[in-house]
Amino acid sequence: MATTMVVGALGAAPGGVAAVTSPAASAGSPATRPTCRTPKAPHEPPCNPHLSASGWGASHRNSYASGSSPHPAPSPGDRVVRDRIDFPATPTGAPITVTFSSRYPDGRRVAWASTVVQSAVYKIDVDTGAVIDSVVTPPTPSTIGISGAYNLLDREDHFFVGRSGTIEVYGDRTPGRRTSPIRRLGALTLPARARCGSEDRLVGITMTYDGQVAFATERGVVGVVPRDLRRFDTAHLRVLNLNAGRCAAPDEDLEIVSNSISADEHGGIYVVTSQRMNRVQWDGERLRLGWKARYNVGPAPSGVRLGAGSGSTPDVMGTGADRDRFVVITDGGPLMNLVLLWRDKIPSDWKPVAPGLDRRIACQVPVTFGDPRATRTISEQSVLTSGYSSVIVNNSLRGEELLDAVPARLRPAVAAEMGGNPLFAPYGMQRIDWLPGKRTCAVRWVNRTVSIPNAIPTLSTESGLVYGQGQRNGLWGLEGVSLRTGRSVLWVPSTPLPNGNSFYAATEVGPAGAIWQGTSGGIDVYRGP
Repeated sequence: MATTMVVGALGAAPGGVAAVTSPAASAGSPATRPTCRTPKAPHEPPCNPHLSASGWGASHRNSYASGSSPHPAPSPGDRVVRDRIDFPATPTGAPITVTFSSRYPDGRRVAWASTVVQSAVYKIDVDTGAVIDSVVTPPTPSTIGISGAYNLLDREDHFFVGRSGTIEVYGDRTPGRRTSPIRRLGALTLPARARCGSEDRLVGITMTYDGQVAFATERGVVGVVPRDLRRFDTAHLRVLNLNAGRCAAPDEDLEIVSNSISADEHGGIYVVTSQRMNRVQWDGERLRLGWKARYNVGPAPSGVRLGAGSGSTPDVMGTGADRDRFVVITDGGPLMNLVLLWRDKIPSDWKPVAPGLDRRIACQVPVTFGDPRATRTISEQSVLTSGYSSVIVNNSLRGEELLDAVPARLRPAVAAEMGGNPLFAPYGMQRIDWLPGKRTCAVRWVNRTVSIPNAIPTLSTESGLVYGQGQRNGLWGLEGVSLRTGRSVLWVPSTPLPNGNSFYAATEVGPAGAIWQGTSGGIDVYRGP
């Protein structure tokens, strides 16, 4: 198991791992600055001291949104037991992200989850899978959709989730008691200046390295507000509107957000829209646009896609001062590309990788999933990254044209159901690496047979496996693919029933070597030794 080291908010940590050096993190005396533990593992991003001390405190695990973990998970030959956690109060809800608490005084943890389709918040005992408490909100037209998919858990184990136009905060009614019922601790309803039109809704959320809850709305407003509930109010809210002066325009003329966001330790907040990749810079006082870059947004979104342009939350890549540093997405082209963009200053000698491409693009590689004749590929999942490696799963349904007859608002749900049918299911996974010596990207391997129709994959660097909720002949289950070779080496069956469908939810490395997988109506937990 990976060992850990204490990292403070400023300066250098023992062992050569750099601590947080964001100018925004410099406020306060050294004695009051929070610290956290960064695992001693290859390519591990710096820990964010404001997130839960559990190893998975935010959507896509951390502020970098890497989706990979240094902690152990099931390996080939292990006896793996599947537990099912059903959400009977919300049978149509899907928990896209599950976050895990710090240890309670009794040494145990809880998991927090929020659902989409039907809005609910759940608190779950990690060891037993028992639902401790839930808060269910009747769905309305304004809450149905991606709003509520992403959440985070801070160092006080306060659970933040965006619902429509409000950031809600939940916690324990009795602080420090693991079995305590849920209490709503606060809420921030976005004022007009933090919304681009009255119908604008919250989408992405992450934590900055100085303790700000950062968010992005569907219509391109980026904001930060202190996680400290004493300052969690509109007076301390700072916003930047990427569509300033154009909010009366139709969506197709605006920068629309349909993914979550990420952040680095130097104040960068990364937001991909239907038109551009953006770095929004937070300096502790205000937000400004650091840079913007065009990428291939492609045609109008299909039934698989939840919005136009990229289908991935931006990943922050590069963890040392002497390393090349990027932000990573997939684009929206008919034949999708993996795209790496320089996240800091572009090297002075850098030339565009192809005529007409933005100079900030460091590499752009077609993702064919091993089919040299491929003309169309799609992924609606965040790219899984570790070090300079990127792993992408295929979400391109066979017979996708059948979705044309389905009302637009229902297409993602119907597409998710089609993914469990082997006649329509997508197949393929691909690893692409940045080669720093050659300053280019190259395909490392392709697996043409694995089928992870709609789950967001994860990686345990301890086990060396990429995990995702897959399907084999219509049976859902846990797939494990070797990061080194690309071979499928682990399969744990789940269920042929619809509630095994991952429904765009994240596969996560949870506590005690278990894999947690959100599904339609509940969670599958695959517990290893």
